[in-house]
Amino acid sequence: MPIITSPTASLAERAVLAIRELIHDGRLLPGQPIRQVALAEQLGMSRVPLREALKNLQADGLVTSSSTGGFEVTRLSADELAQFYLMRRLLESELLRRVGAVTDAELAHLADLNARMAELVDEPSPELRPLNREFHFRIFGLAGGLGHVVAEVSRLWDRTIPYRTVYSSERAARVRIVEEHDALIGALRDRDAERLVEVMDIHRTASEREVIQVLTRPGLPLG
Repeated sequence: MPIITSPTASLAERAVLAIRELIHDGRLLPGQPIRQVALAEQLGMSRVPLREALKNLQADGLVTSSSTGGFEVTRLSADELAQFYLMRRLLESELLRRVGAVTDAELAHLADLNARMAELVDEPSPELRPLNREFHFRIFGLAGGLGHVVAEVSRLWDRTIPYRTVYSSERAARVRIVEEHDALIGALRDRDAERLVEVMDIHRTASEREVIQVLTRPGLPLG
């Protein structure tokens, strides 16, 4: 029997994608109330599918209900962020230790992705996020046969994107990211799994430290 999708459901799915992108791009910040009337107008739909979308995003943990009966973008505590990074470290390290020989073509592709990121170091750009994500998840995918683990890592990444988007707006952070990506490529080229894990730990720890600094920065407009 075919699945029948109602127009409202289709609009809600479109709204989920749009709101998730607004959060990931930092246009909706952690702790920020979601103005449903304005957002519905922006997305060109009524509040019915928009509210359905917000309930779906609440189930994903990206938004939470507010004391006013509306919704706001979920703001994580420093402890919660630390837990997400802990889970990432455990899962990502397992993936990296299972990476075998990497082809020259794959190494060249990773180098090209990082070179494109290096071109954007001097000025923040929305292109950085998808380039960075593709770089990392191509590496994770090299483990092979661990799709469920990679999917869980993806979910953990998504929960901290708004914070990483804010800190990567600083040039020093972008420079560091590109340099550490070069070190990851070197470890892959040398087939040195332990160095690969070590470099990734340094890379992730720096991200965690700077993300938590963003969270606790006085005057930061996060709610």
